[in-house]
Amino acid sequence: MNRIFFSIVFLYLFKAEAQTSAFQLADSLFAMGNYQKAIELYQKSTPKISAATYQKIAQAYQATGNLSLAIRNYEEAIQQNQELVVAKSRLAKLYYQNSKYQLSDSLFRELIQHYPENPDFYYRLALVKEKLKDTTAIQDFKKVLEIDEHHQKALYELAKVHYEKKNHVEVENLGEKALSSYPENTGILSLLAQNALAQRNYYLAKSRFEQLLQLNKKSVFIHLNLGYCYFNLKEYEKAAQQFKEVIQLENNHQLAGLFAGKSLLMLERYQEAESFLRVAVVLADQPLDDYYTSFALSLQKQKKFKQAIDNFKIALEESPKNYRAQYELAVCVDNYYKDVQAKINYYQLFINKFKKEHKAKYYLFLAKERLSDLKEQQHLAKK
Repeated sequence: MNRIFFSIVFLYLFKAEAQTSAFQLADSLFAMGNYQKAIELYQKSTPKISAATYQKIAQAYQATGNLSLAIRNYEEAIQQNQELVVAKSRLAKLYYQNSKYQLSDSLFRELIQHYPENPDFYYRLALVKEKLKDTTAIQDFKKVLEIDEHHQKALYELAKVHYEKKNHVEVENLGEKALSSYPENTGILSLLAQNALAQRNYYLAKSRFEQLLQLNKKSVFIHLNLGYCYFNLKEYEKAAQQFKEVIQLENNHQLAGLFAGKSLLMLERYQEAESFLRVAVVLADQPLDDYYTSFALSLQKQKKFKQAIDNFKIALEESPKNYRAQYELAVCVDNYYKDVQAKINYYQLFINKFKKEHKAKYYLFLAKERLSDLKEQQHLAKK
């Protein structure tokens, strides 16, 4: 009897030790990145796979990029054990990655109920809500900052929301808050640069784009906008260099060629300027109205209204449906001519042509406001 008993115990211990060794080997393979072998060992390690093992299998599948099988195994793990918080969190994130926003939303809400002081859960829920067009997302971003005032991702997302709403002061405040604890946050620096540019604060925008270059963030977007800042600050040598950098990154960049040429003209380097402008004109064939509109806008910003008017008219000859050119033409006429009736006619023409164009909604609002002012001005002049 004793022999049988000890044999059973021995076999049990041997089997348990073998399982332990298999688990350890699987964990070792996982740690070294041999995920498929680790998965095979996890699946064969025991007749009935435990919740913890399903979680490890899910992590391995996730590491290989097989998100569907990762989701399936996380779900199996949670079904066996509702206390697996890490598995729930990872599953909720995978739901989000796979555009299963309702499932992600539900799981993050459940996690928040049990862990109301975890800022990451609120942050993730806010991201999900944005995808679901839920306007309460902003409240969750704010909740993150109540718990962790220096949460970089939440500060960025909240600042981005305010940027889209043109709440420039809020963007600045949130951005400075983020930089106070992480000065190298390039996402925030880029957003602050765009925020300054939107307000035509070229000096501040320039400073931030320069910081991005110092942090080795080089792109067409950064060089082009930094060049644009230099151009508006009349730092034409630096502007030309930035536009040349754009062209090195993206050959035949029309706008960079145009402004490189304009910068060089201001420096009286006429032959060099001509080479850039000639290329810009050739590129303007695709499409031509965009070229003339861009060129006219650059003239308009320099208050060269007569030249801008001529170029906007050419753009409209090429494309009569170019609502931006039609609106800006009215603005230039408004600034250049003294005849109030002429100004009224151009704004009225724009409104009549594009009153049903959804994309022109913002410009229609501006045109109607200005038209109302001009008519009142004309009425008072007649008294």
